[in-house]
Amino acid sequence: MSVDDRMGAAREQLRARPYGAKAGEFVRFALDSNDDAVAGIVRNVTSEGSAGCDEFRRGLDADIADTLRLFAMRRTLQGRRSSSTGALFDAMDGWALLPTINDIAWESWLKASLFIARSLGNDLDMIGRRFEEVGDELVVARFDVAHQAMERVLELDQCRMTEVKTSYGVGFVEMLVFREAPRGGLSRPPKLGDNRIAYEPSTNLAQLAVTVADGFDATGEVVTGPIGQDQLAATFFSLTAAGSYLPCEGCLSFVAERDHDGPSFTVFVAELGEESDIEELASSAADTNEQSVVYDDRRLILLSPQPSFDEADDDLDDGDTNDGRPSDSLKKFEDIALSAINEPATR
Repeated sequence: MSVDDRMGAAREQLRARPYGAKAGEFVRFALDSNDDAVAGIVRNVTSEGSAGCDEFRRGLDADIADTLRLFAMRRTLQGRRSSSTGALFDAMDGWALLPTINDIAWESWLKASLFIARSLGNDLDMIGRRFEEVGDELVVARFDVAHQAMERVLELDQCRMTEVKTSYGVGFVEMLVFREAPRGGLSRPPKLGDNRIAYEPSTNLAQLAVTVADGFDATGEVVTGPIGQDQLAATFFSLTAAGSYLPCEGCLSFVAERDHDGPSFTVFVAELGEESDIEELASSAADTNEQSVVYDDRRLILLSPQPSFDEADDDLDDGDTNDGRPSDSLKKFEDIALSAINEPATR
């Protein structure tokens, strides 16, 4: 069998190994047998040398690239959780096999892979040489930039990642970063600034989100998606809050999907600043768009129904007389959220 045939077979093996929806959860992280299967395919490809890796990349489509990217992200977290150099080397090979610069999360996950590898005593120069053997020429050139930048990276949060600890163990939250308008002076060209959304809660906000999400899943009425960083839009609170978003010490969210008995909804778990009037905000949120909200002195859990385009749901809405107050379909979930926010482990 030729190299072309072997690499074609490897691509088809990866195509047959897509990850499930839960695999993208990095707060409630769980082992997945697919990780070892994908790792075996990646090792077979890299064993073919540069020519084999180039041939493998030549036929990659978006679905296979997605699998490789998620594999590299999962191996990065596994390397942190188990202090495993092998898992991090797998992650680096996964990144290197991706076909284009835009396929790689350079400022977050790739740098996190390098940061954790270095923290375990690995030589980044040696990792760089391995990356050069496996990666595409343009991807390798971009890697060199990230490699050099690691001299200035002293903490994981400089990789736009925050480590959280919950009942699932160590997890990662990727930080939201938005580009500002170009700025510069007379002596230098304009430069885009980064506006990073803060995540510095004084309580274990990640554990609160985990407890709520697991409680919702346990009802069997919804399936919750991955937990990630988010922001609280002022529109959730009618006209009470000025500006686009409320200032928060931290905000996480996940989606609760259901196929029947009411609309799916998004759950926001936030810790507000001391200057916020949380009682007034909660009251305003509860009077807006059939939302449901529970809160304590600093934290707020908001259940916001997603817009429905189903005709049956529209008919129900037309006959609704609750004046924007929470629908009965959210009452059970509101009770679960209230129980979670009162648990000592979430504080």
